Amino acid sequence: YREGNWGFLMWTGPKAPEQPCVKRLEVYKAFVEFLTDEIKEERKIQKHKSLPKMSGGWELEVDGTEAKLVRKVAGEKITVTFNINNSIPPTLDIEEQPSEGQKAEEQEPELTSTPNFVVEVTKSDGKKALVLDCHYSEDEVGEEEEAESDIFSIKEVSFQATGESDWKDTNYTLNTDSLDWALYDHLMDFLADRGVDNTFADELVELSTALEHQEYITFLEDLKSFIKSQ
Repeated sequence: YREGNWGFLMWTGPKAPEQPCVKRLEVYKAFVEFLTDEIKEERKIQKHKSLPKMSGGWELEVDGTEAKLVRKVAGEKITVTFNINNSIPPTLDIEEQPSEGQKAEEQEPELTSTPNFVVEVTKSDGKKALVLDCHYSEDEVGEEEEAESDIFSIKEVSFQATGESDWKDTNYTLNTDSLDWALYDHLMDFLADRGVDNTFADELVELSTALEHQEYITFLEDLKSFIKSQ
């Protein structure tokens, strides 16, 4: 302590530590500023302001992260369902030197959503649906060199009761890993005849990528509002 001009004792030691609430407010402010910039940048690079349409007469239904495409052909109803959660493959952490005249940020790979999708085929008078679980083939999405190769594959096939939201594990499920190639080709042709082919798969990637980016921006906006309300 030391005596002041008016005879009062003054504390001249170390300053009292900053109040935790002040530090917390500074952290929140920095977080909000970061999210504001992030949302601005994401909107700047957003390829589709509205979801792209699928060719072939598919009707789109969206419920949050889940999307459903429906098409009716010759007495059959074809439904394709996919979810964009966890649909972006992890990027390889490979350090590459930027080429001349190209900035490092310009070399960042474009994120592409390649979700698993389920095809359900039901007859107009049927009680069962033929269900095919499809996955995108690795490193083949968007490739044009091998035009005849399929960019997706059928992983599992089963019959399920129509109108059931949950599939029964007691129903026989055919795994295609050990399936006769001739039967597998017939199943792929079966899908192609109903509009689920490489063209469809490419358009689904574009749709899913646009939906994933849209949901990501919405998530950032919700996160910003949540942090600001602290």
